[in-house]
Amino acid sequence: MELIAKGTFYRDISVYTNHNLLQAVFDVMTGIEKSESIAKINNLKKLRKYKNQYRIKVFGDYRIGVIIKKNKVCFVRFGHRNTFYKYFP
Repeated sequence: MELIAKGTFYRDISVYTNHNLLQAVFDVMTGIEKSESIAKINNLKKLRKYKNQYRIKVFGDYRIGVIIKKNKVCFVRFGHRNTFYKYFP
């Protein structure tokens, strides 16, 4: 799959300095890149009322917001679950 990261994703992730958290995000990104279909992505859940917006659970309480269209995965937002749903979708 093709990966695209928006500026908001980079801005959100630059706030965190926990090495284990950043490694978990990197592992998720490499796993998505290697996967052949949406069904093989771990911890992926479609958001209700939205056509192609999903969230990926990472490192317990952290979420990655993605938009998936055909064979492209666009990383849009990243954050703790308390604030994540205020900004995504």
